[in-house]
Amino acid sequence: MSYAYDIEKVLEVPWVKKKSYRYLYQIACQKKVIIRAFERMRRKKTTRKEIVEIENDFDNWVEKIQKMLINTKPKGWHVENPELAFKPKIHKPIRIKEAGKFRIIYVPGVVEQWIHHIIILILEPILRGSAYAHTYASFPKRGSHKGKKAISRWIHRGKGIRNYAECDIRHFYDHVRYPIVRKKLEKRIHDNFFLHLIDVSMRQFLVRGIPLGFFLSQWLANFLLQEMDYMVKNVYGIAHYTRYMDNLTFMDDNKKKLHGVIKGVKSWLGKHRLTLKDDWQVSRFDFVKKNGKRTGRRISAMGFYFYRDRVIMRKHIMVHLAAAARKIRKKKEKHQAFPKKLCCSFISLMGWVSCTDTYTWYLVNVKPFVMVRSIKKIISKLAKEDNRNDKLAGRIICAAS
Repeated sequence: MSYAYDIEKVLEVPWVKKKSYRYLYQIACQKKVIIRAFERMRRKKTTRKEIVEIENDFDNWVEKIQKMLINTKPKGWHVENPELAFKPKIHKPIRIKEAGKFRIIYVPGVVEQWIHHIIILILEPILRGSAYAHTYASFPKRGSHKGKKAISRWIHRGKGIRNYAECDIRHFYDHVRYPIVRKKLEKRIHDNFFLHLIDVSMRQFLVRGIPLGFFLSQWLANFLLQEMDYMVKNVYGIAHYTRYMDNLTFMDDNKKKLHGVIKGVKSWLGKHRLTLKDDWQVSRFDFVKKNGKRTGRRISAMGFYFYRDRVIMRKHIMVHLAAAARKIRKKKEKHQAFPKKLCCSFISLMGWVSCTDTYTWYLVNVKPFVMVRSIKKIISKLAKEDNRNDKLAGRIICAAS
C-alpha cells in the first residue's frame, strides 16, 4: 500500500480526512513517531555536533523526548515529573540580510526543533489536506518551479489572463497573531493536550508575530490564509490565482473582478489584524498588438518574470549565479578545493536556467567560467560520503526502534 504522508508510514494506517481530529497527543508520544521526526530533522544536518551527540546516545534521547512530551500538559493536570516538561528557552532575535532585505530570525535549539518536527509530522496531513491547490510555499513538493509550470500553462492556454493583479501582505510574519491562528486550529483539532504542546512551542510569541526560523511558523502561516484562498476562488470567481506565502497573484479577463477581489482581500486581512502593502497594482498583461507593437506588463511571481512568449528569472538570481561561477573560477585558478556549500549553491541556481528562457545569458555569463558537469561530479562524490554516514546512523536508529 502506498502512503501519501509520513505519519501514515509510521502508523501503518491510512490517514482518514475528517472535519475535526482527536487523540493527536497520544500519537505524538509514541516512540516510532519521535524516531521518524528525528529522521526528518537530521536531513542535511548529519555533521552537526548536536546531531552526532544524539545519535551516539539515541535510545536515551528518545526516552527523554517521550518523557518530556508525557509531562507537558496544561496547568491543572497531574503529571508525574513536572520538572521534565518541555520548556523552550527565550530566544534572542538575530538580524540577517537576505536577498537585499534585513530580516529578524529566531534559531531554536535541537530539542525544540525535534518537538516542532513531531508536531508537524502529525499536522502535515491535516494542513496539506485542506490547502488550496495553487499554494506554492513551505509545503513539500510545492515549490516555485511547480508554480511556474501552472502559470505558464495558463498563459499558453490564453484564457483568463488578459489582466492581472499583484500584491503582498505587509510584514506578514511580524503581524500574524498566534491567538487568531489558535482559534482556527481549535475548530479542526479537538485535543487540548496537543494544542497545549503548540502553545508551549510558541510561548514567546503569544502576543504578536510568529518567528521566522521556526519550522512550525511556516505551516501555521499557511494554515491561517487557507480561508482567504478559498474566498478568492469561490466567492469572487477569479479565473487564476496563486499564492507564494504572502505574495498574491490574480489573473482574470475582467478588471472589475480584480479590483473587487483586492477590496475583499483587504477586508479579510483587516479582520485578522493584517494589511496589504500599498504598492498593489492591476495591469494589462504583456501582449503584441496587430501592428507589432508590444504593450502591457510582465507578471513578477515566485522569482520569475512571465511574458506571453517567454519566462526569465529575476535579476538578483542572475547576479547570484554569475557571482558563484566567478568564485568557482577563482578557486580553480588558485588550485584550491571547491567548498561543498558553493558547489551546491551553484547547481541549485542552475536549476533556474534549465526551466527559463535564459540560455543565451548562460552562454555569456556562466559557461566560459565553469564546467557544470565537473561540479556535479564533485557533489555526487560528496553525496556518496553523506549516504555512508546516513546508513551508519540509520543502523543506530533502527536498533533503537
